[in-house]
Amino acid sequence: MILKPNLHNNLDICENANNFFYSNDTLKFSNITNQKITNISLTEIEFNECLLDNITFLNCNLEQAYFMNCIIKNCDLSNINFRKSSFKKVHFINCRLTGTNFENSFFNNVIFENCNLKSSIFDNSTFDNIEFNENNLNESSLLSIKLKNTLFNVCNLTLCNFSNTKLNKIDLSNCIIDGITVYPNDLKGVILTETQALNFIKLIGINIKR
Repeated sequence: MILKPNLHNNLDICENANNFFYSNDTLKFSNITNQKITNISLTEIEFNECLLDNITFLNCNLEQAYFMNCIIKNCDLSNINFRKSSFKKVHFINCRLTGTNFENSFFNNVIFENCNLKSSIFDNSTFDNIEFNENNLNESSLLSIKLKNTLFNVCNLTLCNFSNTKLNKIDLSNCIIDGITVYPNDLKGVILTETQALNFIKLIGINIKR
């Protein structure tokens, strides 16, 4: 069961996040709404019990960021560098995350809901209690992921790269998986429809005689 963020009823209003982060690297118990955050480069920036609503991040480097108990909705985080970051009890809702780099990150009790994650990078990350609900992950890279209690529900996984990611007990039966890359050994225990399974058999060079 996913542990969802639980925010205070009366969060402080952060009226100018861009100015705030020029002199601070930690934001707690705050609401940031309808703003643009530009040209911020902060290692180990922290968001703790925050609501981010309709925020656009432009030209930002947020490597080793820490998000704890946050709701992030209607935000544009495209092409942001989140390498080596931690996300704990975070809910992404209707966000644009195209080309976003989450390489070597840790996700615990995280939900991505109705997000555009096209061409995003999750390589060498750890997923523990994660849900991807109705997301576009077309052409995303999920190499060498450690999956634990991970759900892909009605997701577009077209052309995703799952190389060296063990898919045991992962249910992809209601997802689009056309053209995904995966090693045959990593398919052991994956849950597929009959049609999906037949397509994988063809990909590894087995001919089916009818």
